[in-house]
Amino acid sequence: MENDNELLGGEYENVPDLMGIDGFLGAVARLPKEKQAAALRKGFMSRGNKNTSRAELEEKFSQLPKDIREGLLKKRLQLADTRFYVIKDIAGKTTIDVFQGTDNKNVGLGNLANQKLEKDNWFIISSIRMLYGINLISREKTDFGICPPEIINGEFELEAGQKKIFGLTTNEIFDTKNRTDIPVGYYKLESTKIIEPQVEIKMPVKFAAAAEASTLLKVVFIGTSVIPF
Repeated sequence: MENDNELLGGEYENVPDLMGIDGFLGAVARLPKEKQAAALRKGFMSRGNKNTSRAELEEKFSQLPKDIREGLLKKRLQLADTRFYVIKDIAGKTTIDVFQGTDNKNVGLGNLANQKLEKDNWFIISSIRMLYGINLISREKTDFGICPPEIINGEFELEAGQKKIFGLTTNEIFDTKNRTDIPVGYYKLESTKIIEPQVEIKMPVKFAAAAEASTLLKVVFIGTSVIPF
């Protein structure tokens, strides 16, 4: 049986969607009478407009499988800020598949393998960064900054499984050279999406002209993941 803490003192605000509305109302009914009103107020109170990927994932709790929601509720699983990144050699190229089935995890080069998230790692993507670097010594020692015109004037798509996250879109969304209020190469998605575990992620990027010699492209996915405690 759910304890009082899950309804009144838990870390998640959107408990009705986490438990399912029938489960939530049933749990409230099993509380002592003097605690039921407080649990209902907490469950259905306005959560405001919190501009964080964690809050956005809470709003999409109903899209998660029941076993994942139960894992969060029972504290077998937790939400964690996450950055997935991949670095690719683009020298002389006019197009690149950012994620490939041959990708491996290597510190400083990428932390997403085989073009997929790991089992049970549900991820809400809220922002993307696209960065450019010149490989003078090694990829691991490259500084990354704003992309040059041949990349900015290109385009990309992004999908995960059958879910289209970006249709064909200009790379100009990553042009931050006149911005001081956000990180370099940063774009905040207008509509956040959940990427499911074990589905193929595809992000083909096209350039307006061939990239210069010894150049690298870095793509970072920013958001919140479901991970084990």
